[in-house]
Amino acid sequence: MDSKAWQTVTGELSAANVVVTDEALAMVHAAKRVFVAGAGRSGLAIKAFAMRMEQLGNAVSVVGETTAPAFTNDDLLIVATGSATTPSIVALVNKARELGGNVWLLTATPTAELAQQVDHVTQLPGKGKFANEVTTIQPMGSLFEQSVWLFGDAFTLSYMKRYNVTEQQMQANHANLE
Repeated sequence: MDSKAWQTVTGELSAANVVVTDEALAMVHAAKRVFVAGAGRSGLAIKAFAMRMEQLGNAVSVVGETTAPAFTNDDLLIVATGSATTPSIVALVNKARELGGNVWLLTATPTAELAQQVDHVTQLPGKGKFANEVTTIQPMGSLFEQSVWLFGDAFTLSYMKRYNVTEQQMQANHANLE
């Protein structure tokens, strides 16, 4: 294995200074249900975040899954898109806004038009998959996708502390049909 590649990836991640805001914690805590969406690798990373939110005791659904309930004005949609221009994600945000729910955007591009249409924006390191600016040596959206995963874990720790959730409580919510 090329240790320099490993050092590059971990170095880019450790250089990030992302803050889990009180507003984001409160939005998740107050939501009747949390819905998550992302395309491609961003979608995989946001699903990992959804698992932790469920284990924290929140009702969570992945948009597009056959068991996802109807979205209402009491719900929160969290979307992950590096570019903030992915057509399917833009359409979901528009629909959630039309239904009166809250929307939280995780993105590497907080200046995108979509960022003006949501309730909360968290900028994560990286770039959109087709961006040409040099913000990372990693290809396409890799740094952003990694950041979504790690942000989910940082959010989990912050949520546990803020709302006094123990690891034992989370373990009780862990899937037991494995």
